[in-house]
Amino acid sequence: MSLGTTAGSNAYNTESESQGSVRDGLLRALADLALLPPSLVSPQERGLLDSMLAPIVSRFDEATRKRLVDRLVMQVDGPRELALALAMEPIDVARPLLLDGETLKAGDLVTIIRNGTFEHRLAIAERKGLGSDVADTLIEFGVPEITCRLLSNSSAELSMHGIETVLRQSAGEQAYQPLLLARPELSVRLAHLMFWWSSAPIRLDILNRFTAERKVTHKALADILEDGLGASLGDDVMRLVLTQIRQSVSIPKQRFTRIVNLGEAGSRDDFYQELADAARIRLESLRRIIADAGGEPLAVLAKAIGLNRREFGELIVVAVQNRDTDLPTKNDLERMTAVFDIISTDRADMALHCWDVTMASDEGIRVMDMDDEV
Repeated sequence: MSLGTTAGSNAYNTESESQGSVRDGLLRALADLALLPPSLVSPQERGLLDSMLAPIVSRFDEATRKRLVDRLVMQVDGPRELALALAMEPIDVARPLLLDGETLKAGDLVTIIRNGTFEHRLAIAERKGLGSDVADTLIEFGVPEITCRLLSNSSAELSMHGIETVLRQSAGEQAYQPLLLARPELSVRLAHLMFWWSSAPIRLDILNRFTAERKVTHKALADILEDGLGASLGDDVMRLVLTQIRQSVSIPKQRFTRIVNLGEAGSRDDFYQELADAARIRLESLRRIIADAGGEPLAVLAKAIGLNRREFGELIVVAVQNRDTDLPTKNDLERMTAVFDIISTDRADMALHCWDVTMASDEGIRVMDMDDEV
């Protein structure tokens, strides 16, 4: 290369550097104007600067973009187009805005979730005060790591649709179950639905936290509930729902002996029907309770119908003889007995009839009845 060529190249580079410096200075000046407090610039002028900067924000070097983000995070009414553009930058730049930027509204966050990366969604799942519409959008993706982060965010708000979606996914993602139990949105109905695919510790937690002594309800409705049930003939849904607040009734000893005898004689259908009638639940629910491998539902049923521990032992033996699942292990029996001892008759009756209503109305439970793999 000749000296002339070298000199020309150096001059070109110097000129390019000079132009780049001028450009960077102009961009910084524009950013400073866009970030001025609203009292110092009109909304129209501020909007113009915002719309100008958003499409060219990637021209800033990374350090400048980070400084812009840090300034935007502190502004409640900052330039929204610029904030959205910066929030779509790589996560190292965007994270503070995604976590704390109040300039970003719910619709902006939904846009970022749908068009951003996994890292963008993960950061938004941690955002304080997250609204239910944004949370629902995160849930749609069905990514366990994001969903767990969202469930752990105690300041996030989940809709009933969102919490039910995650709860049903928990049948295949056990990590969701303890996180769901900590959510304030979890209803009694949903908790007793999740019971059927939960581990033993989760089941016990559900029985402890989502059952109650119904003393106030029983006292308030003592004179009218049974009449109301009688007046609901022909309305099966109404009658089924009302069974959740009826007083528990202990099975007479002679009737229990007859039921045990039916089971020991191998009269499975009669055994199931008699026991379902005595517990005042549907036959389908009774079959599900007996078939359950964990055994906790059988303990709850036994307590709800007023059996003592000896009678509960008899029921276990005859129930096992009349089902098609494996025999309970020693640990199973100890766990079942512990549940029987811990739960009161009224709480057990509440759980039993919550399950009866849930199994009557929930397609997921009916599918489980037909699919051993689930």
